[in-house]
Amino acid sequence: MSVSKSKNLERKLDNFAKEAKNELNIVCGSSLWESLGFVFFDQLEDSEKIAKANFYYGQLQIINEIKFLI
Repeated sequence: MSVSKSKNLERKLDNFAKEAKNELNIVCGSSLWESLGFVFFDQLEDSEKIAKANFYYGQLQIINEIKFLI
């Protein structure tokens, strides 16, 4: 992969990560989840919020794995 394609991919992944973190902050009501991880999601009262938080947290995990590989 060329350097420019790699940097472009990294920028796109950063944008996806920012979006996921913003959504997690909205769902969780704070950024406390960043220090506690997915354990924080069990404290959410609404099952829909738990599902949404798990979805975005999973996205962040995938993004981190891809970034590690490039």
